[in-house]
Amino acid sequence: MLEVGRDAHGPHHTAMWLSSVDLHRGGMPEAVDPCRKRVYRLIHAPRGSTLYWDQPLLLAAHRVAARGGESRFSEAADAYVRDMLRLCVSPANGLILWGNHMYYDVETDRVVSFSGGPHEVRPLPPLWDLFHRVDPEATARAIRAIGTQHIHNPETGEFCRHASVKATRPPSPDREGVHPFLEAGATIVTSLSWLSAQDPPDRDALIRSALRCAEYSFAQRGERTGLLRNQPVKHRWDYRCTTTEVGFWAGCLAWAARTTGQRRFLDRAAAAAKAYLAYGWDAEAGLFHGMLRVDDGTPETRRETEYQPGEHADAWAFLFPTHDYPMPFAEACLTLWRDTGDLAFRGGAERWIKHIAGSMPPGDGQGAYAEHYGRCIHFLRRAERELASAEAGRLADAITQHALDTLWVPQAGMFRSHPGEDRADAVDGLGILFLALLDDTHDNAGRTAECLF
Repeated sequence: MLEVGRDAHGPHHTAMWLSSVDLHRGGMPEAVDPCRKRVYRLIHAPRGSTLYWDQPLLLAAHRVAARGGESRFSEAADAYVRDMLRLCVSPANGLILWGNHMYYDVETDRVVSFSGGPHEVRPLPPLWDLFHRVDPEATARAIRAIGTQHIHNPETGEFCRHASVKATRPPSPDREGVHPFLEAGATIVTSLSWLSAQDPPDRDALIRSALRCAEYSFAQRGERTGLLRNQPVKHRWDYRCTTTEVGFWAGCLAWAARTTGQRRFLDRAAAAAKAYLAYGWDAEAGLFHGMLRVDDGTPETRRETEYQPGEHADAWAFLFPTHDYPMPFAEACLTLWRDTGDLAFRGGAERWIKHIAGSMPPGDGQGAYAEHYGRCIHFLRRAERELASAEAGRLADAITQHALDTLWVPQAGMFRSHPGEDRADAVDGLGILFLALLDDTHDNAGRTAECLF
């Protein structure tokens, strides 16, 4: 990757890594888009660089450097972050110009904004340690801007997945245009919690803001079921329904509880995840449902758009966003079992193992994307250790071999990121796969990675 995947395009070369790499020729592929786009809009950063989606790959580079003693990998990752912070930060408020509406174009050497150009970071919780090691001051400023510009009502904690990179004042509490998706709230909570752990003067205020953001989402739950709405403002399918996105949210809150010492995060995470576990298992199919109606807990099978789950949660679904996070939910079950001792979460994790077994082979035998291989392997390795599950170990072995057979390209000495094309696309999550293959994200230096999974 360091030999053929860095920015050597345009009048000014940078240390940023290319969002798409041709495995054989090096540099950018001739085709701007892959044969099957994983994301809508320009999230895949055509002819550009997208550090937001590269974060797991940078973390993997640090892991390889630590394990193999080759500092060039860490130095390359730090140089990438350094140039990002030099060229892609809002002068108005310090927000990083990245995410799902912005990227750096390596041919024109400028930031490209699309679909309104707001700041939006979902679903990957930012790995702030990567930035702090390069520039602590810029990192803290960016996180405080997230807490200011994404939270529309500091008293209630109501937030929006979008924030203006041009604003110099906090947003109005007017609810029009607010999109408080669970996944966005989770990234806000983890960001504020991470900064609070650096022991700044405003530590208590940061924790209060994170708690209010979490409490806002928790308050929007069904009275009878306790199921959380994916978003509580616009009356459409994700208002009526909940999905496995709640597991991603719960995992992030559990991480925030360990990071801040605030038990309330853990209590809210446990209650929300347990509600989905109570209603979500389809015993006949041996799979978890993809959507549940918040009011009564019954499964919703009707799809209004392609950007929502199907009848069952799908560990191999390639499209983003569908608000389907089966493996983050599975990881949350292991974490909540560890942190609460509640047998419901051990049982939930065991059912997720069955869910994966019932979903084999990956991609109906056609192969899967790097991220999905990685997430399944990572969860199963944890389950093998923490539940002493031989079945999880056998599944992890099988999926690892399938990933190697499908994605490793020996002639290039690289991994492709999805089957059918010898290209590596940042949005496909090669870093997630690498971290799972390295299998060391829960060591003493792995706290940053815990909320990633």
